[in-house]
Amino acid sequence: MATFRAVHTTELRYRGEVSESVNEAWLTPPHSDRQSVREAGIRTFPEAELIRHVDAYRNTVTWFQIVDRHDRLVVESHAIVDVLPARAHEEPGWAAIEDPAHANELAEFLAPSRHVRWPAPIASFADELELDETDGVLGWLRSLERGLNETVRYAPGSTGVETAVEEVVHARRGVCQDLAHLGIAICRLRGVPARYVSGWFNDPAAEGPLESHAWLEAHLGPAGWVESDPTHPGMVHDRYVRLAVGRDYGDVPPLRGSYVGPPTAEMEVQVTIDEHREPNPTPSNVLHGSVAGSASGGEPDGPGLPDPAASSR
Repeated sequence: MATFRAVHTTELRYRGEVSESVNEAWLTPPHSDRQSVREAGIRTFPEAELIRHVDAYRNTVTWFQIVDRHDRLVVESHAIVDVLPARAHEEPGWAAIEDPAHANELAEFLAPSRHVRWPAPIASFADELELDETDGVLGWLRSLERGLNETVRYAPGSTGVETAVEEVVHARRGVCQDLAHLGIAICRLRGVPARYVSGWFNDPAAEGPLESHAWLEAHLGPAGWVESDPTHPGMVHDRYVRLAVGRDYGDVPPLRGSYVGPPTAEMEVQVTIDEHREPNPTPSNVLHGSVAGSASGGEPDGPGLPDPAASSR
């Protein structure tokens, strides 16, 4: 088991004063069979009342509103989470996936969604990967993970939230969100239910603040939901802190919102995720320009807002 302390800070600076800012954040880590949340909280500047609810996918969503005029918004979330490695899975075989009852139960994770579809270029790309099905569906999923990593170059800043999966295939470059969407598309094309996972990833080799991360899960019948990360194939999954799941990024943006006023001039997002030991150590990564706080922050969709997912890893 590994224990991590994560801090996620977003600062938005506007080109003048804004008001009536209404936001929803998907940045509260859930309790699950793989992670236990010791503490989590959120704080905003300007200060706001936080109202939480659970969405259709059992994610915790934090809603807040700032009516008064302000020229910047800071949202900081933090959490301390115990994380277990993903459990080993036995090969379920293709028959379990192709069972009509399985498809009916998970139909929404087999259908096209806002960011996941499979026009002809995606089908051609999937054929190009020459994924081997002889080792069963679990072996096929691992082959897909490796194939995407080897074929699509990780390139921060090369895409945006609205970049279509076929554009990623054409350019052969993207970020973690694109690799997750492309993997989900190929899974659904093959009849394997798949969903998007957002969270934080502890990279021991990284220097300085990180950003949020995205990967995917495929439902393999009796094996249940199996995680796969094309950005870091074969990584030990006790370095991943899960935040939310959905059909694609559109269901679980870190923060979505609107306001009245001029466009966003600048946005800065920083995530630090360090191994936590008692007593609390000083984090090795230093947050700059942040507000100390407590879990659920994110990045709103406002006029002129830069894309936080475009450079996440």
